[in-house]
Amino acid sequence: MSCAINTHIAGKDLRKQALPQLSIPNQFSAGVNTGSQLDDAWLKQFNDTELEALVAEALRNHPDVRIIAARRLQAESLIDAAGGAQYPGLGVVGNTGGKVGSSGSGLTGYYIGANWELDLWGRVRTALAGARQNAKALNAEQDAARLSLIGTLTKTVWLARGFQEQARLSQENADAAKRYAQLTEIREQIGASSKNDVAFARTSAAQAHEIALISKQARDQSLRAVEILVGRYPQATLLKSTQLPALPPPIASGIPTDILERRPDIIAAEARVNSAFYTASEKRLARLPKISLTAGFGYINSEVFSLINGPTSSLGLGANVMMPLFQGGAIEAQIAYQNAEAQAALANYGKVVLNAFNDVENALNGEMTWRERSVLLNTQLQEQKQILRRIEQEFTIGRVDQRQIQQQKIKTNSTEISFRQGQVDALTQRVNLYLALGGSPIPQ
Repeated sequence: MSCAINTHIAGKDLRKQALPQLSIPNQFSAGVNTGSQLDDAWLKQFNDTELEALVAEALRNHPDVRIIAARRLQAESLIDAAGGAQYPGLGVVGNTGGKVGSSGSGLTGYYIGANWELDLWGRVRTALAGARQNAKALNAEQDAARLSLIGTLTKTVWLARGFQEQARLSQENADAAKRYAQLTEIREQIGASSKNDVAFARTSAAQAHEIALISKQARDQSLRAVEILVGRYPQATLLKSTQLPALPPPIASGIPTDILERRPDIIAAEARVNSAFYTASEKRLARLPKISLTAGFGYINSEVFSLINGPTSSLGLGANVMMPLFQGGAIEAQIAYQNAEAQAALANYGKVVLNAFNDVENALNGEMTWRERSVLLNTQLQEQKQILRRIEQEFTIGRVDQRQIQQQKIKTNSTEISFRQGQVDALTQRVNLYLALGGSPIPQ
């Protein structure tokens, strides 16, 4: 099966070839009518100085950053290696040996030769173009890795803050449940509560204590994850702040789908398609004659033979023509292989594009959903706080006892845990949207 690509293509033309049956809209469906415009350098929009400092530290210290730098050097080396074939090659051959020397020939001499392939059919230029596309793919993949590192660190920092507060509130709940059990025991002693009431209270206290332990473990694990991402030893040091940033205004509707062409994974997939095409073209051009110009200068002296008097030197110019006549089908097999590689790269490009569309639509829809949920969770929290204040006022006038206060503290703290988790989820959806759209988190 021959490759369907016959020119370097990109963007919409490439999407049509990769996804011929897919109707792609000009704009994404989700969004709001009066939202904010999409900007790059999105990390600044959260106004989180501690997070920005951690990102800067990660970009200095994390091992992945060194891997990214090494891969970029590899990409440059691939271009240099392919480009070297455009220029003449120069080589030196030397030989020395007496009558019983290392060569056993008694010959002493050297030869300096140059060879330059005339790129009449564009084979060398095609190989260089393929190397450039391959290097472009490598660079884009490293951009994606860098973007993923920053996005993962951002979400992990906010998650760790949420777990820090959750651990604190869970411990408060455990203390409140323990106090409630103690009060119930006192009431049982005076006959105001039953033994079952005491058993239920003790069970609730044990469950609350278990939850507090689990929350502390989750907090420490998330803190260690932050430290690993910034290149520190993972010792679960508490973050300086547990404050979550405000969620930026929603993104306005009408984001063009063409914006995905800036996503690093799409850039890489596109470059892989064109690199495969160039490699297939290079293999086809290998069937044509290879013409090279040669030049050389040689010197020879013999201590054994006396065919000539004294040493001799010579200068020569010439041309070589090499054309494969029969190689057992090796060239055709290589062409078929590379055509199949191009088709696989084309299919992979379509897969990457489909996943990118899904990422954006899910992120847009997810953010809107979490915005609504955050409002509802905040309403629940504010109402629960009002209930707690009223219960505390009723306690001061003797209408309720301490047990009702402890119960309401537990409910209020549990509601606040849900509210803060909702904040983290909403912020995470916004970061997912930025990552899906491929924008840069920091100024380039």
